[in-house]
Amino acid sequence: MKPPVWRQNSAVYPHVFILQTRYRDEDRLGHVNNIAVAAYYDEARSRFTGDVVRAAAGERVRIVTADSRVTYLAEVFHGADVEIRSGVLRIGSASWDIGQAMFQNGKCVGVCQTTLVQATTEGAQPLRDSLRAALTRMLVNEPADA
Repeated sequence: MKPPVWRQNSAVYPHVFILQTRYRDEDRLGHVNNIAVAAYYDEARSRFTGDVVRAAAGERVRIVTADSRVTYLAEVFHGADVEIRSGVLRIGSASWDIGQAMFQNGKCVGVCQTTLVQATTEGAQPLRDSLRAALTRMLVNEPADA
């Protein structure tokens, strides 16, 4: 299913990460394979989460991925960097959703949505106030007319 148009707008995301594509990720069809694209989102999400959590807690917080979904809108090609924009879509009691969009040469080539959970070895743990505040500062700017 195609994502809403506003999710394909780079301006709605507060965090930017530029990633260089790799020759080894190119497949026989001449584009970056889907597994590598998913890994690019993961790398950007790791940087985004690290920036947010470090800003919030200044200490180690255990975060686990509960769900991640990638929607491919166009091919990604080796030779041009990708820009991955990230932001928070939803904040729950122990989890939050990160929304991401990938752009190459100014075109949105896909979106990703991932649910992360703050956890201990016993299970989900309510979000710390400092983390909740940091996540709130990184909310996606969904247009009012969306």
